[in-house]
Amino acid sequence: MIINERSIDTSRNQITYQDHHLTLPPKVIAVLSCLAKRQGQVVSHDEMVDEVWKHVVVSPNSLQRAIAELRKALGDDGKSQSIIKTHSKQGYSLEVPVLWCDRQTQSTDVAHRHAQKATKPGLLLVFACIMSSFIGVFYFAKQQEEAAEFTQLTSLTASDVQEGAGLFSPDGKYLVFYRHLESCKSELWAKDLANEQSIKLTLSGAKFSGFTFSPDGKKLGFLQNRACEKVSIEYDDTVENCWDLVAIDFAEALKKPQTPHALKACKSTRMYHPQWLTSDSFATLDMQNNLLRVAIHNTSDHQVDTLFEDKNLHLYVLRYSATHQLLAVIGLDKEGGQVLSLLKPSGELVAQNIIDFPASFDSSTRIYPNFDPDSQRLLYGSGKALFELSFDGSVKPIILPLHQDIYSINFHPRTNAIVGTYGTYDSDLVSASFEHEQVSNVFTSQSRSTRREHGGQFSPDEKYLAFISARNGSDQVWLSGGTQPKRITQFKGPERVHALQWLQTSKGIIIATNQALYQYDLSSQRRVLVSDKNIEGLYRSKLFTHSLFAYQEHGETHLATISFEGKFEVLLKTAVRDAVLLKPQSLIYQDLKGHFWRVEQGQVVALSVLNQHAHKAQFIERDGFLYGLSSANWLWRYDIEHARYQQLKKLDANILSIADVGDSQLLFEKLISQQKEIVMIE
Repeated sequence: MIINERSIDTSRNQITYQDHHLTLPPKVIAVLSCLAKRQGQVVSHDEMVDEVWKHVVVSPNSLQRAIAELRKALGDDGKSQSIIKTHSKQGYSLEVPVLWCDRQTQSTDVAHRHAQKATKPGLLLVFACIMSSFIGVFYFAKQQEEAAEFTQLTSLTASDVQEGAGLFSPDGKYLVFYRHLESCKSELWAKDLANEQSIKLTLSGAKFSGFTFSPDGKKLGFLQNRACEKVSIEYDDTVENCWDLVAIDFAEALKKPQTPHALKACKSTRMYHPQWLTSDSFATLDMQNNLLRVAIHNTSDHQVDTLFEDKNLHLYVLRYSATHQLLAVIGLDKEGGQVLSLLKPSGELVAQNIIDFPASFDSSTRIYPNFDPDSQRLLYGSGKALFELSFDGSVKPIILPLHQDIYSINFHPRTNAIVGTYGTYDSDLVSASFEHEQVSNVFTSQSRSTRREHGGQFSPDEKYLAFISARNGSDQVWLSGGTQPKRITQFKGPERVHALQWLQTSKGIIIATNQALYQYDLSSQRRVLVSDKNIEGLYRSKLFTHSLFAYQEHGETHLATISFEGKFEVLLKTAVRDAVLLKPQSLIYQDLKGHFWRVEQGQVVALSVLNQHAHKAQFIERDGFLYGLSSANWLWRYDIEHARYQQLKKLDANILSIADVGDSQLLFEKLISQQKEIVMIE
């Protein structure tokens, strides 16, 4: 069919316009077909969901996201709605004519006859539509075979320290990985896969990221954090986010540990995901004009050029395959979807497809796939599952029974084996008495399990503790109070818990997920407060009648309040680490760089005394004081009225964050264990 001068090939899930080919997820094309069959009519939400997704349970915004993708592909937008119109609380309608092409009856003779008569744009489009049934126009043929099943899992490393980020050498003989010893101290190691000998590659401990081999396999490049040269108590964003691009001679390092030499020193911006393209050039993600772009760095003349950027996408991952001669870039669009862009090393855009995640997968979750050298796909791990991402944007799970989380997937260059980082994360909520400004040295566990417990908060009367835990397989809200913990929520599928906030009556809890804001009572009964927003977080509120939360809309984060009667008010547009609502239109928040700000009646003022120090994310307000942890793990207190900063106690490194402040006790998240090892899957 042809809509708005665009040829839609439903068998290929492809839209063609001016020689540009865009492949969309099958469900998105199915939504378009549903509207096209009833062109000019209002099709209800329920009708479209029933026809397209049939009996599959989908998230509430799946249809909205599909409409947004179609509008973009058809040259429409949510404001003009000249092609797809929204009918409030009714559904959608396709407002432009549809020209249908019948694949079963059109022949090449008919195509030739139409071509001879095609003196008008409409007839030319008919010709294009007919010919597209015989000629494939997409760069990649969609893979028809089923995803491979892996059946064997073998441990490659198993020391007492954390190990991860496994990468095979280009000849497949060695596995390179890091060993994390402590904060700002890691080492690079290699394992000889033939004799199973482990070899230390680097001399000095530091923080490393993003391994990549030179095309000839002789050098190993990676990023090294400059902040580890000197741990600063005072805040210094330039140092904290500064990563140098360095390298070692791999053959020499196999003989004797080496000190990395700099290929490119960072300046005021951090580089991400280096990919070694040629002997003297790298591609990285880096920031320019507050926008992440793909940049190419020439190490011989130090020239930096933009290879790819898209103002409509927030790019977050970059990968390269020498076999395919392709770069893969993934970014988040303004409608909450994700887009896979495939580029040649020259910067030419080969394909750009919206990623079609399974209905059970949270489509806002960031993924970090790597190329399969032998087929047109990438692979990534998420939770206890592996997934295949095809070049056309489709995603499907790969069958493999896993008992722990897996991520950082990489392929062996010569076999069908892959490696991944495999392990568990265990943290508890612990309390310590706090009286007369003195913090006890005794920490008591409040919620022991072998999984992560976080987001803990005492009820206002301190009879209960509510917290988030994955002890039963997925994050849910739990309640403890002198008896066995009780599960309050039962979220399933892609819905996941962000945070919780007690009601002042101690008889209920506000719970934020990625899909909605709920009010629960202690018997697990709930009512929906917000269901039409992409929720990002829930924060503390001193007002009995209002909740403070963040949501994303059109690529911007909005900080807003909602009353229990449903009254909604946006306070400001900014992304935050944490925040607290003090009174109407008065709040304190910590931005993504760690700076603290106070907002009064729309006026934003920096808390300069606090901003002289470097802080971890998360803080608590209690009786006119803020409490938090510094980057050096000092427990601090800040008097809001008098702007006084006080360090109370230096805490052990395994105390990760402050969770709550009670009448006479403090609540923290404490790391119990973090096990990581490298496994091979065949």
